[in-house]
Amino acid sequence: MEQTGKIKFFTNKKGFGKVTKDSDQSDLHLHISNLKQDSEITVIAESGYLEGEPVIFDIGAARIGEQAINVRLDLSKRSVGFVKEYDGKWGKIEEFTTKETYQLHFTHVKGSSERYIKIEAGEPVIFTPNINKGRNEAIDIVLIDDRYPLELFAEFADLEQSLKSLASAPHLAETKNEYWDYIQRPTNGVPVLFSYLNQTFSRIELQDKIIYSKSRDGKEEFAYFNTGLVTKEQDEIYAYFTKNDDYQELNDWGLSIPKWKFLEFNTDQSRYTKYFSELPEMATFFEDTETTQLIFDTSIKVTIKKDHIKKRKHRFPDKIASLDDNSFFDEINRALGLATKRARRNYKTAIPHFYDNKIQFLLPLCMTSKIDADLALVVNRDENSYVAHTVLTLDQAFNNARLLAKPDREWLTP
Repeated sequence: MEQTGKIKFFTNKKGFGKVTKDSDQSDLHLHISNLKQDSEITVIAESGYLEGEPVIFDIGAARIGEQAINVRLDLSKRSVGFVKEYDGKWGKIEEFTTKETYQLHFTHVKGSSERYIKIEAGEPVIFTPNINKGRNEAIDIVLIDDRYPLELFAEFADLEQSLKSLASAPHLAETKNEYWDYIQRPTNGVPVLFSYLNQTFSRIELQDKIIYSKSRDGKEEFAYFNTGLVTKEQDEIYAYFTKNDDYQELNDWGLSIPKWKFLEFNTDQSRYTKYFSELPEMATFFEDTETTQLIFDTSIKVTIKKDHIKKRKHRFPDKIASLDDNSFFDEINRALGLATKRARRNYKTAIPHFYDNKIQFLLPLCMTSKIDADLALVVNRDENSYVAHTVLTLDQAFNNARLLAKPDREWLTP
């Protein structure tokens, strides 16, 4: 007999959780294999906000007692829709079946205070419709699809593990010799490589540099792109994919199952190279005629956007963040002056990085000492001046800088 309840908790990495029955508030064991349409519900589970979601399920026998089986979201209590528009604070959601529009406000997004930043127009969400003062609004909003660009393009058995293998593969020695983890807050993973490849792929996709092909009999389809990485011998490394048999463009949850399935990272010595007649080009982030953009001009003034910087006060060392506003910005200007002097002596001090489709610079802010940087100041060109609008931790800065080149470790040592 069909039952209703709520997810009490779910641990996606371990693949289990509990469901609380509405009828008597008792708990049933939940295993990932019993999630109906598991490719959809697992994506939600990975976002960490599955707890409390209403579900419909059946009860089946377990090794000890009973368990919830055929578990699926209860869409009589929740709705699925798409974000029609969003400016970082306000937006609109269109319900998937009725096409009704609901107002979106970031305070109604479940998750951390910064999570709403990830929401973009076109993304699918789960929400509860609510009437407030005669106006449709969406509350308890969960971003369904939390996948990164590479995960949207292709299915990986385990993307993180695939990247760890890439970083340690003996035949890809140049990649192996580079440190891909954070130093300030190590993860025992490869977050810098993860970010680099996702950002590179986004640019590759935008520039239409993915190469597609078929086997001679037309039964198999393949794709590959240039990662921008090389071996010790300077052989370019490519990412190879084959057509995913489970491909689904769009289902009722507003989710897609990727068209492609990951095969391997390899050079042109891969056995899949035979299916392609051309080599894919690297992603580009600036024109050859624009190389002057990569050099910070120390003769141009830098204006500090105070309101923007104050919103990032929590990133500063405690002794700096605790200062009154005047003293706080005095310290920033002092550190900026020191960074500019440093850039005059060594142009590599101002590290270019690519963000928001333009070249920006990372400057060291040495605030607790004159030697070691505490943060990176982000500066971009605006007409005849530079504007400093935010600061990044050294981990964040290195993450972004790696997209264009291996940053010189003169000061950026995350």
